[in-house]
Amino acid sequence: MSSDIEIGIAEMFRDAVKQNIVMELRTQADWDRFKEIDEAARAQTAEENRAFQHDRSQRLVEARKEIIDRAGAITHDHPTPFGTDKFDKAAIDRQANRKVDADHQRCLLAIQQREADSYVALREDIHTREGIRDQARDAFTRSVDRRNGDDRRMPSRDR
Repeated sequence: MSSDIEIGIAEMFRDAVKQNIVMELRTQADWDRFKEIDEAARAQTAEENRAFQHDRSQRLVEARKEIIDRAGAITHDHPTPFGTDKFDKAAIDRQANRKVDADHQRCLLAIQQREADSYVALREDIHTREGIRDQARDAFTRSVDRRNGDDRRMPSRDR
């Protein structure tokens, strides 16, 4: 079950990744992709929150039915003690509320995780593209090596 702490940590991680990648955005295509990822995540989060508020009562009904069905099912576990009611309305309501809230939190965490993964993928694409430029610069640096005599002929760490 996720908690507010987990969501807070996920938000901090996502914000750190966003802040880190902003420094690496060089082209308009990179910025457009960054904005697209951000807007898609915001839209998904807003939709999940709207659906949660709108469908909460229906989700609670379904969760209660599932809990009652599970409580009434035949199991091979140790039987409950005599006099214990597996169909306590208050306990079922608490469990249903916890389950619905946990499912909502899990959806929000999944949205944030997908957003962070998209930012990481964008950064990897940028690094791949920029790596080609770095290879050319490194090759040029090796070709114009200004060391003297025998030192120049010795392999360096780069090779």
